[in-house]
Amino acid sequence: MISNTNQSTRTVPSSLILVFVFIMTAITTSDVATASPSPSSVDSITAALALIPTQVPGARHRHHRRIPKRPTRCGRLIGGAHDHNHDVHQSSAIVTGETSCSDDESAGDRVIYNPLQSSTSSEDGSVTSNASVERSRRSVGQTNVNRRRNRGSIVMSRTGNLPDVHWRAIPLTHLRSHPSFHPLPPPSTISSLPTKEHVRYFRQESWQWDYLHQGRCTTSQTAAALGFLEEKAARFLGIPRSLQRGGVGAWDRLRENAGGDDYGLEEMERVLCEGSGGRRSGNRSNSNRKEWQVGVREMEKTWVPRYKLRNDFPFMAKYIPNISEEELTVRKELVQKRQKQQPPSPMVTRMQWGNAQEATSILTALNYFCSFDNTTTIHEVGMCGAAFDDDTGEESLNGLKIGATPDALICHGNGTVEVLEVKNHCPFVWNKLSPHRSGSSGPKVKKRKGQKHRGRKQHCNTMDEERNEEHALPKHFLIRDFELEAKVPAVYIPQLMMEMLCVGDSIDLDKPTSTKSKQSTPICTSAVMVRQTATKGAILLRLNRDEDWISEMKYWLGQFKKAFVNTNEIPTDNFFWDDDENSRYRKFLQRTKELSESVEQVATVDHGRIQRMVKERGGGDIPLFLDCIGESSE
Repeated sequence: MISNTNQSTRTVPSSLILVFVFIMTAITTSDVATASPSPSSVDSITAALALIPTQVPGARHRHHRRIPKRPTRCGRLIGGAHDHNHDVHQSSAIVTGETSCSDDESAGDRVIYNPLQSSTSSEDGSVTSNASVERSRRSVGQTNVNRRRNRGSIVMSRTGNLPDVHWRAIPLTHLRSHPSFHPLPPPSTISSLPTKEHVRYFRQESWQWDYLHQGRCTTSQTAAALGFLEEKAARFLGIPRSLQRGGVGAWDRLRENAGGDDYGLEEMERVLCEGSGGRRSGNRSNSNRKEWQVGVREMEKTWVPRYKLRNDFPFMAKYIPNISEEELTVRKELVQKRQKQQPPSPMVTRMQWGNAQEATSILTALNYFCSFDNTTTIHEVGMCGAAFDDDTGEESLNGLKIGATPDALICHGNGTVEVLEVKNHCPFVWNKLSPHRSGSSGPKVKKRKGQKHRGRKQHCNTMDEERNEEHALPKHFLIRDFELEAKVPAVYIPQLMMEMLCVGDSIDLDKPTSTKSKQSTPICTSAVMVRQTATKGAILLRLNRDEDWISEMKYWLGQFKKAFVNTNEIPTDNFFWDDDENSRYRKFLQRTKELSESVEQVATVDHGRIQRMVKERGGGDIPLFLDCIGESSE
């Protein structure tokens, strides 16, 4: 019988005969007259004959196609290609014996079999566990996947000399074209000021914004003028020593003549306005408004709105631009050139990180709040509070001019307005073993004998040795995983309260009602702070407005102007501090501490849910340090 079968295989395709023989064997053994084989028989056929799945009738298989990641009826994730805005790679899901997905009905040669828990006997009597075979198949497949991912990837390091402060940052110019973001007009289009408060339409990077800060107590000077940065008050509030700088800087700023101090509205308009479009309510037609609004073409080049994407897309819009290896190389060269001109500084690095990552943190708040209400919008805003300049009834300020510039305003669909302030915690900390650290010369490298008397022939070898020795030195910076706390640091309470105060009673200043500082009801009753990290996600906190605290803030700011600015006397150490716990100032500090610890936690955002710039498709991950750019591992 066997010899006849072998002779027939020379004329008839062997695969069809073998399939027929084993199907009949499986049906006879199980005594079940079914049209399709059982999972055990299918596994036996493929294991014994190494057939491809399409040669086994009844086997479930898949097409080689990209399936977007989505939840299925069986509760598992079916993943395909790496999404453009995701931080983690998605791998194909393996369907186990308990799952039954409709996608399995599509045809293809790549099958995801149901692993069998029982053991099957081979023809020679040995027992082979199908579970062990499945585990082996999975481990081999996963190894191949890892090899493909690691091919050309960059080795991530926790230390480095070249921190990338623009790491995956989305620039503000791109955020301005987001469909849910309302930008300010370019300063060149502003030609008139109906009221003094209209100066809030000047962008933060404009010279007009800088000019308005002269002689004005803004949020950067409020904490210092309140005495919070003095040693005793800072220790009481838990403010770190790195932020304790006293009140001399605020005193020096407030002694300047305020921008437009002696100017009337017309003179201020002549000095600040340089546009020709006109912003007065009577001249502000739709055609003029389009002159400074982001064009549709520019938005389409930067963002794809969510309604044009799949339903489960995690963000309000897909960010189109990406960064290439060549662009990272150019950025690396610029950082190297800058460090040759000036040694690296941790303070400068923290400031640069905060500025570069600001738009990305604003986008985090936008994606969160707009996901619940797509009518919510984020508004860019300049310096608010100029309307207080004409408020002669505010005696507590003693003529002090105030102002504040929130990072943005959150305008909810129900009419609620909140101040938005973002704080980006820098991941780079100074390495104490770094040779550039002040007071540290780093590890000493012993010189070999005769190293000073090398000739020209050994010049190349000397350079190689020096390069190796420099490479062996400790790196300048370390990566810190910042653990977020559900609290607003006390040093930021004056900033948030001043911003809520200066926003006033209106967002659209071109409405018939103008902003009034005291007689009208304030429109902003809370502030949202986004504290975002590079490795541990972000946390959103809400601070409610406290009118009693704001009244005390204005009182002590007025006292600072009266005692030091008007008299031209330098503030003494620990001014305002009183050892009496029941004194007015100590009660003010205690209330500040309570506000810091009683904020509302709105939400926590996982690291993978923060929308950032990604590398060009197939380019791999982007490291926090630029040291390894151009040094890909094969």
